[in-house]
Amino acid sequence: MRTPGDPPTKIAVIGAGEMGHGLAELAALNGFTVTMRDIKEEFLDRGMERIRWSLSKLVESQQITSAQAEAAVGQIRPTLDLREAVEGAGLVIEAVLEDLELKKKLFAELDALAPPRAILASNTSGLSITAMGRATKRPDRVVGMHFFNPAVLMPLVEIVKGDDTSPKTLREAEAIARALKKKSVVCRKDVPGFITSRTIAPYMLEAAWIHQEEGVPKEVIDSALRFKVGFPMGPFELADQVGIDLLVYATEKAGFPAPASMKELVAAGKFGRKSGEGFYSYRGGERPRITSDLGKGFEAVRVLAPVINVAAGLVEDKVASHEEIDEAMRLGTAFPLGPLALADALGLDAVLEVLRASKRYAPAKILETMVARGDLGEKSGRGFYDHPKGEGAMVYQTILVSKDSETGVATITLNRPDRLNTLVPQLVEELDRALVELEKDDAVRCLVIAGAGEKAFSAGADVTSFGDVTKSHRVWRMSRRTQQVFGRLADFPKPTVAAIHGYALGGGCELALACDFRIAAKRAKIGQTEITLGLIPGAGGIARLVKLLGLARAKELVLLGPRLTADEALAAGLVSRVVENEAFPAAVKEFADRLAKGPPIAMRLAKHVLNRAAEVPLDAALEAEAMAFGHVTSTEDVFEGIQAFMEKREPRFKGE
Repeated sequence: MRTPGDPPTKIAVIGAGEMGHGLAELAALNGFTVTMRDIKEEFLDRGMERIRWSLSKLVESQQITSAQAEAAVGQIRPTLDLREAVEGAGLVIEAVLEDLELKKKLFAELDALAPPRAILASNTSGLSITAMGRATKRPDRVVGMHFFNPAVLMPLVEIVKGDDTSPKTLREAEAIARALKKKSVVCRKDVPGFITSRTIAPYMLEAAWIHQEEGVPKEVIDSALRFKVGFPMGPFELADQVGIDLLVYATEKAGFPAPASMKELVAAGKFGRKSGEGFYSYRGGERPRITSDLGKGFEAVRVLAPVINVAAGLVEDKVASHEEIDEAMRLGTAFPLGPLALADALGLDAVLEVLRASKRYAPAKILETMVARGDLGEKSGRGFYDHPKGEGAMVYQTILVSKDSETGVATITLNRPDRLNTLVPQLVEELDRALVELEKDDAVRCLVIAGAGEKAFSAGADVTSFGDVTKSHRVWRMSRRTQQVFGRLADFPKPTVAAIHGYALGGGCELALACDFRIAAKRAKIGQTEITLGLIPGAGGIARLVKLLGLARAKELVLLGPRLTADEALAAGLVSRVVENEAFPAAVKEFADRLAKGPPIAMRLAKHVLNRAAEVPLDAALEAEAMAFGHVTSTEDVFEGIQAFMEKREPRFKGE
């Protein structure tokens, strides 16, 4: 039986286009009954065709089963009739053209036809929710729910409070987001562009201004932002991906003027990828060739400062907290760290210096105040975040560390879900620090390595973090450093488990290989795939594969670079066990808890001897085993184990 706080059972999606069909698919996959309405049969047919194609890809990648795909299609009813679409719906969400007058007219129609208590939501990326709400007689039930494309895969929903949206409506929208398995961030004020669109706009606009006014080549700017900062796309690439026409329209509405060069591209019909040409040409179907060396002389802070300024202004105006803004930007736009964490890393004084020199931006008062009182970011110990200094200060940005005091199981979670938990130097260093601390903690009996989000354990190294790949000595140092840290994990004196729920590719596979056990969910994909990029494993994967699987099998995995399914990895001996997706978290916990119950001293000695046995002659291995056996017999745990056996109870080992 449903309670008043439960999400609705039926969702109506208005529009079957780029976002509409994705929203319908998402809702159907999560058990909602869905109606999808558009104004022409051909639009509905195309939307259903794209839903089927998307579901087939999810089946192909083993994220869902064929039965789940068929059930999802069966949950969706396309219709041309607006009244039929909204009948009985608890949530009506529109995904039509980004035109405020069109949306206001639609909301008036929806208000007249939808059930009185239904939530009316807009998927707009920046238009006024308040204006749409006031086109209805229920403005308190109107809310923004900005999903990101593709809706099935992107983890974020930006929930936007209009001036009249009630707290109850906000809570219900958040509950719907959870039911759709999305992370939600609330934009508490109806500002143009909300959090994500408003904050990312200057990334593209300022780059275009610099290009126009100073003649700095677009490839130079794109290279600097990709390879020096870690963006998946430079600002010109991103503008081409978004659509220069949409960008100019949206930013002008939000009060951010676009340079004449962008408007000229729009006038010439050069909108970006969708038209075949924008800042770059896509006639050949390839991504622009941008190498890491091009941008090494460009100061990326020049583009980043206006972005940080907008984000800081949102904090100042209480639109959202600094943590919420950074999370929204990481999950919604793949912004490295988040703009305000990045500001702390750059130094708020350096950001402010750029803004003061600009003729386009007035620095946010919060930045002026923070710099005046000496809160400069990481270098001063405090900025938007606290950065404790000195011994014992353990603050992590790319990993999460947790401990279960009852079981003795610690978990290190790679925390870059927006980038598929790819490995960057900062993560490697934080992993090393965490391993040192957890090794010293006698309460920790077992360590689990996991990945945040639903997609990846780790999809490998973030190639944008390589820096200048023409400097081979730098890449060599990074490879050796990663090997050292993974070696610390391999030699960690307590049992370790890699919990592989999604992709474990390249460096992610190498990280898993450094653990004692690898447990994989059915949907996992595992492989040493570097060769497909023209690379080879560089963090210990080759050596560990040879020891684990033998030379012939290791050659096959390294030289062909296949992505193995979990079952194929099990058959090859790459993982210890495979678990059904739904049972995976419980299975990992049960396995780690069992390991944690073991006698700590015996576990440490046994692991040490096992690790060395394959590396030394047999007589040396036997000698090491005998010495370890002699040592362990003097522990109190041995007497506890014998006593528990005699008393037919579970032993309580103390590591003494």
